Amino acid sequence: MDRQHLLEFTHEAVIALDEAERITFWNRGAERLYGWAAAEALGQRLPDLLGAEALRDASVALRSLGGGETLTREFVSRRKDGTTRWVEGNRRALVDDAGRLVGCVAVHRDVTARRLAETKLRESEARMRALVDASPLGISVMDLAGHPVFYNPRCEELQGRSYAESRGRGWTEAIHPEDREWVVSSWYGAASGGQPWAETYRFLHRDGRVVWVSGRAAPMFVEGEPVGYVGTLEDITALKQAEADRERLLTAEHELRVHAERATRQRDETLAVVAHDLRNFISAILLSVARLERPTLAEDERARRVSAIKRSAEATERLIRDLLDVSRIEAGTFAIEPAPVDFAALFRGVVELMQPRAIERGVALEYVIADGDLTVRGDRSRLTQVLLNLLDNALKFTPAEGRVSLRARRIAGQVEVTVEDTGLGIEAEVLPHIFDRYWQVHRTSRAGAGLGLAIAKGIIQAHGGEIWAESTPGRGTALRFTVPGAPAPA
Repeated sequence: MDRQHLLEFTHEAVIALDEAERITFWNRGAERLYGWAAAEALGQRLPDLLGAEALRDASVALRSLGGGETLTREFVSRRKDGTTRWVEGNRRALVDDAGRLVGCVAVHRDVTARRLAETKLRESEARMRALVDASPLGISVMDLAGHPVFYNPRCEELQGRSYAESRGRGWTEAIHPEDREWVVSSWYGAASGGQPWAETYRFLHRDGRVVWVSGRAAPMFVEGEPVGYVGTLEDITALKQAEADRERLLTAEHELRVHAERATRQRDETLAVVAHDLRNFISAILLSVARLERPTLAEDERARRVSAIKRSAEATERLIRDLLDVSRIEAGTFAIEPAPVDFAALFRGVVELMQPRAIERGVALEYVIADGDLTVRGDRSRLTQVLLNLLDNALKFTPAEGRVSLRARRIAGQVEVTVEDTGLGIEAEVLPHIFDRYWQVHRTSRAGAGLGLAIAKGIIQAHGGEIWAESTPGRGTALRFTVPGAPAPA
């Protein structure tokens, strides 16, 4: 079989052209590919027959290559039935002894299926790329050594580092320092055994932000062999924040409940003390009245009974007044009547009132007035009430041979007053509560209803001042308060 017959039976389209691009040979492969019989194709120009604009400059390109060179192109060709096909064409120039182009031989293959597959693959890759880039999840691919080979934009955003910065072991630097060691250990432990991996941990951005993530990874296999891992990162910062807020709310709710229970318990205990004191006062009054009704009662006994009735009535009146003051303070209706008040004169009057009690208890009572003007604008009777409450409290808890001192000084436009004792002091955990209503340091001492310091706090706050306590167990307690000074006279 000669060469021409071999070309007739080859599967590929073999076409011979003269120097004018006219077809001089058209094998059966060309007939199958394009649909034209050889008789129809011979003598026609190949670019015109196939409607292939890409072939019009082929002769020029071949001349530039010279003899012996092969020109390869892919182009779209038209078939006889009007359909089009993608074709890969190889063309080789034919030259005479003088090197002039006298024609060429072209071999065409149908590559439509491959081009369609490539197009579909590119479209699929584009869709996948768009999905990966738009994903709310961070997506990464790691090799078997645990080094990143791909990050999507969300992954870079969550870690706060670019893919280039995360190459090698750089990805571990984005993990929060407190989580880094155990997360890396967990990851490599799973990767060494080809196991899936899942952990919740934190990233620390360069700007200081902390991002909580839920990380997951699964091994990838090719023909049964592991080739790496594909992983996802989900931002759960908002969830963690919600959990923390919930814990804070639960803690606050628990504290409020404890506070409410304590307040209820203190109220009940105080009401019991108030009821006990009122019953004692009334019992003393009734007993004295019964004695006064005796016709044979001596005058000195009558005087003692009248004095007892007076003391009980005054004590009852003070207790009721304290309860009303606490009620007004809590309701926000407590009012003062401001006027110029000189603390130097106020001290002298208060100490004169409390000195007999101090002597009775064997406690030294002293006061010190700093030089300068100690005038404030306040309610004289209410400020006197505060000093009496503080001194009464100090004397109550100072043992015999102890000392209670009263001092005043001007500081930055305010007058600061201190009532200090040498008693046993107050424990640190108790100190924040001593100004609470119904609070008593020693609940079993029946030392009163626990209203004095709460009322003192309300009066000082009504004046625009502050009141606080300082104490060291075993070394005594200092109760201090400030009152804004009076403006200088014009």
